[in-house]
Amino acid sequence: MASTSAAALRTAKRQLRKTMAQTLASMRPEEIDKQSQKVAEQVLKSQTYARARSISVYIHMDVGEVITDEICRSVLRDGKRLYVPLFASPSKPARATGPTVASAPVDVKTELATDMIMLRLRDVAEYESMEKNRWGIREPPLTYADGTLREEALDETTGGDGLDLILAPGVAFDRAGGRLGHGKGYYDRYLTRAEEWATRRGMQGPVTVALALREQVLPSSERVPADERDRVLDGIISPDGTILPASSSRWSS
Repeated sequence: MASTSAAALRTAKRQLRKTMAQTLASMRPEEIDKQSQKVAEQVLKSQTYARARSISVYIHMDVGEVITDEICRSVLRDGKRLYVPLFASPSKPARATGPTVASAPVDVKTELATDMIMLRLRDVAEYESMEKNRWGIREPPLTYADGTLREEALDETTGGDGLDLILAPGVAFDRAGGRLGHGKGYYDRYLTRAEEWATRRGMQGPVTVALALREQVLPSSERVPADERDRVLDGIISPDGTILPASSSRWSS
């Protein structure tokens, strides 16, 4: 019975992702720009943003997501700590077991990491110099220009001190705070880790809010398919306003 239910959930998620992908692919770039500006305005004028010192912001894909450039640059200009996701990393080449030629080229491929981490960008120049990974998403390198390890939000050995606010992406959202991601579970697992990190230190976990295009928000009568592993958000910000689940009051506009 459980396996049947799990299979039905996977099917429902896959179908919603397919339907939403078709909808988002048909959107004009200028419409996405317009909606993104309205979303950014709401984020940047909010009390939650004003209070936050450390903020994680996703780096948008070329299509189908709220553009986050303005938010990222504002975080840096406002003197806050900006962290962005790294979920792809160079695979480690196999260790040689016989004679090798030092100058021989090594084929290092990029692969999906098991878990996502949030790395700090210190200025706009670092933000603008990020390169795209093989999936077309800009990511920071693991080290700064001087070779030192880049600060990771949940790693105190690198200078990380947790997060106050996480701005998350997604494929579809509902008005109860439900979120459908791309299927890898990166954000669901990261939100759990961030809360556990804060709890161990007697701190409150980060406020987590998704940024959504109007087309990504389901009608009030519908819910995204989910189970206990799928995290409920503190809020969803769309061009039409902020959607707050009845159980949440952590976001302040």
